[in-house]
Amino acid sequence: MAVSLPEVSRGKVNRLSAKLQDPSLEARFLADRHETDLRRIRTVALLAIPVSAIFAALDWMVISENLGMALAIRFCMALSGPTLIYAMSYVGFFSRRFDLLGWIVVGFLAASYFVLIAVSDAPEAYLSGYIIILMFLYFLFPASYLASIAIGVVCTVAFAAGIPMARDIETGQLLTIYSQYAVTLLAGGFTAYQVNILRRHAFLDGLQIDEQKRQYFELLTRILPESIVRRIENGERQIADNVPEAVVLFADVVGFTEMAARNTPEDVVRVLNGLFEEFDDCVSAHRLEKIKTIGDAYMVAGSVPEASPDSLAQAADLAMDMLDIAARHAGPDRRPISIRIGFHTGSLLAGVIGKKRFGYDLWGDTVNLASRLQGSAASGTIHVSEAVRAKLESRYEFKPLGTVSLKGMGEVPTWQLTGRHGASG
Repeated sequence: MAVSLPEVSRGKVNRLSAKLQDPSLEARFLADRHETDLRRIRTVALLAIPVSAIFAALDWMVISENLGMALAIRFCMALSGPTLIYAMSYVGFFSRRFDLLGWIVVGFLAASYFVLIAVSDAPEAYLSGYIIILMFLYFLFPASYLASIAIGVVCTVAFAAGIPMARDIETGQLLTIYSQYAVTLLAGGFTAYQVNILRRHAFLDGLQIDEQKRQYFELLTRILPESIVRRIENGERQIADNVPEAVVLFADVVGFTEMAARNTPEDVVRVLNGLFEEFDDCVSAHRLEKIKTIGDAYMVAGSVPEASPDSLAQAADLAMDMLDIAARHAGPDRRPISIRIGFHTGSLLAGVIGKKRFGYDLWGDTVNLASRLQGSAASGTIHVSEAVRAKLESRYEFKPLGTVSLKGMGEVPTWQLTGRHGASG
């Protein structure tokens, strides 16, 4: 889904909650990060097992009283905690509610660690180990900023309040430990805030880049066929194709030079643009490819850049529709507009040329003959080659024109396309 550039401005981030003010953008951000955050939670859960094993080895060396109980608790933290986190990350209810999962996981870890300290004679330095749980919360767990603050404060206050009841500890040392907790809460909270802000800014920047890419792609597809644009995006430096069977159609406005001389440039451009815009819609409807306009001439192709089994019939239908469209238009002086059309089918070369104002173009005798047919067509008619007539005679009606002398081609048998078989009027 495309997002307009104003929607992704950085002012959309709420500085208090560190969330995007637009609920739909915030939902997109969370959905965009969901799988990444789940993978991180699972990775941390797996890494917690060897880390806990290291701390268990430390317990073995420094704890003597109730060592078995302490190791049992550590074993519970090493296996039950990570297993709980890993399993719950696959439960749909919890996998979409990281804040709730954070309360459960951090609460479990804090309670388990408090019991370990309470039942053993672990050195008082172990009390500082609680900071590791806070670091896990602030730096590794993907809870929201406000939830991280709430979880950290509530669990820390509960943990700190229990220390004097579980340990006989000097006031000065207790205050030192409390100050460590407070500094960790402040630093961790500030870091969580910054991380949440930066992640959303990065998300908005990504949306902005995606929108700019979309606009760039849309602009290119107005100049080049979409499949050619994708080939360029995929790294093709030279686009050149030998097309064995294609159809090329030319149309121009009869008497355009005289009309331009009689009217203002603004009026001429307005009329020509109105006509060509309808041609553009008609070309798209018939699944053909507009190649370019040259003055008052309009060039269309079929089966380029991608082959189409029915492009010749599509070109025939387009030609008849273009005559109808032109008949509905009038010049600035209200004189009726008439066009003439010519098309031919055969092989050709196609490719992208130019460095500035580059374009997709066609070359070969097929192109030349189609242009000559258009140039020699009578006003309001469709002039086609023998090759076109031979392939479409079972579906369309043609009027023979005999042989026509075409510049550079000599005497060429040509036909006038007059309609579909069985069409009325």
